[in-house]
Amino acid sequence: MMILPTYSPCRVEAGRLRIDRKFHVGTCLYAERLRTRIVVVAPRLREGDRQMDFVELPLEEVPYEVRPVACDGSFRLEPAEREALRPLVANADLLYGLGFDLQALARELGRPYVGVVEYNLPTCIQVATLPVSGRLRRLVRTLKTLVGFVHEVRDLRGARSVHCNGYPMYEQTRRFQSDCLLYLDSRMGEAMVIEAERLEARLASLVAGRRPRLLYSGRYEAMKGALDVVEVGLALAARGLDFELDLYGQGEQASGMRRRIETAGEGARVRVHEAIPYPELVERSAEADLFVCCHVQDDPSCTYLEASGAGLPIAGYGNRMWRHFAAAAGSGVVTPMKRPVALAEAIGDLLAAPDRLATLSRRARAFALEHCFEREFEKRVDAIRPYLGPGPGTDPA
Repeated sequence: MMILPTYSPCRVEAGRLRIDRKFHVGTCLYAERLRTRIVVVAPRLREGDRQMDFVELPLEEVPYEVRPVACDGSFRLEPAEREALRPLVANADLLYGLGFDLQALARELGRPYVGVVEYNLPTCIQVATLPVSGRLRRLVRTLKTLVGFVHEVRDLRGARSVHCNGYPMYEQTRRFQSDCLLYLDSRMGEAMVIEAERLEARLASLVAGRRPRLLYSGRYEAMKGALDVVEVGLALAARGLDFELDLYGQGEQASGMRRRIETAGEGARVRVHEAIPYPELVERSAEADLFVCCHVQDDPSCTYLEASGAGLPIAGYGNRMWRHFAAAAGSGVVTPMKRPVALAEAIGDLLAAPDRLATLSRRARAFALEHCFEREFEKRVDAIRPYLGPGPGTDPA
């Protein structure tokens, strides 16, 4: 039996489960590939909780069990709730992931656990401090993050292994944990990667004189540099380049992005759209020529692989994730952080060199195939399978 903690909230009511779609799909795949009992521990969905893409299913159709728990904003369990989970942890073959301090309970009970991590320390500090104003408040949040990091290091040292999503977390973790697995998370399955013939046709149409199509997708937030993407577009327009830049997403910067475009009078070339379903985004991406990425954080965004799957070179700020990814894939350009004009210049140079753009596009597609969802997922399954017994465990509770 494997316990899978998640901070994505869920609700079990009247025989139906409401849970995040992406998490549900992944957990169904674990159930299929591992052939073991899986118990998900997740916060109870409350009124007002932010919901993005949820799916609702009858419980009898769900191939895993769910234990909704009550917790505070920091995902701390009440003592009674923690004790209620003790029999579950005591009978688990493996705790896969960190959450609700269940790893401490696993250590206490002598049960193995494998850490699953993705945000390195600089990113955690950014996530904690960017939304707040005032030097003192930012300092307090930074100190709290540092204390949390010390506890996380302790947890990861005690893990049998640590699975690291993305290069920054892998580089950080292997300094104190010798057993680390690097994986790249995305929704890009092999069948979703752009066909070679379609990519070549797109490249040929660009050489024939079609207007270049630039793309951004993701949250419209400061950490994602969404407003900077708009500034890149305006800088390209100032250079006299004939192009289209379409942005798809949602977030608190959306209104400011639209105002900036309207003020500059570039609404015909730089367009801010609402978020669209992922299958539709895959299709739009396959029609574009270049992905513009102004992420200022080191998070292992699935953006990089998903853009690559559309055969899109990436022109982006040199955060730790994109620097490593670009070096490994050889499929884009890296520019200094928070300098949209410099990024626009690099994009202009790339669009003026169609042979180079074509080479980067083909490399992007090849890298996406090497690291498609199936391969990355199977890598993780192979790594945890030895910890699981021949049959499902039992929960006396």
